[in-house]
Amino acid sequence: MFDMVSGIFCFVTATVSFLYGTRICWMCGKKCNFGVTPAEKKQILKANMPGGFTVYFFGFVVFFSNALNGQLTIIVLSMISALLLSHLVISMAMPELKRNPSRYID
Repeated sequence: MFDMVSGIFCFVTATVSFLYGTRICWMCGKKCNFGVTPAEKKQILKANMPGGFTVYFFGFVVFFSNALNGQLTIIVLSMISALLLSHLVISMAMPELKRNPSRYID
């Protein structure tokens, strides 16, 4: 019974941290729109990216501690996964990187 409840708790914790990490990173990418100067974009990324990375890192630590053994392995894999996922979500949300077909029509 205790194993089942702890498994449910870990699953819910990891899922919620992935959802909030995605929300933080997505809003960070959305703030970097066309009207913002590059200096302001750097400030936005410096302010919001560590928050998304931290939330993703926590979720991956919870997830990998159930799947793997070894503290160093869990921490290294969590850091790498959180770094890649936070950058991927931010870059997907940036308007400059989205395809705009009307831009190519003259």
